[in-house]
Order: sequence, then structure tokens, then C-alpha cells
Amino acid sequence: MGDDLPDLAVMRQVGLAIAVADADEAVRGVAHMTTRAPGGRGAVREAIEWILKAQGRWDDLVQKY
Repeated sequence: MGDDLPDLAVMRQVGLAIAVADADEAVRGVAHMTTRAPGGRGAVREAIEWILKAQGRWDDLVQKY
């Protein structure tokens, strides 16, 4: 996950680059996904939920609670 210009180099190399909603425009431009939530306001949780749902693991994890 990234939000600012120093994150660009790594984001270009990873398999899944995620930007937070209030990230710099260049960062959002290289991201595979951009969260709806801004940084510090639930963006990481949103990204984790998105990944777990894509893996088909979300429902099983939620049932534990």
C-alpha cells in the first residue's frame, strides 16, 4: 500500500499495488486498486477485506466472530 511518491518504485514491482483514496495522483495511477477510505481511516482494513474476499476466505473468517 502506498500514498506518496517514495512508494512508487516498490509499487511498480509488486504483484498487487494498492493506493489509499487520498494518495498522490501518480500513486493512484500505478495502483491495481485504490481504496475508498483515505489513509488512517480504514484503508488497510478495506484492502485486507478485499483480498480475503477475492481469496474466498472472508465468510469463514467472519463466522468466527
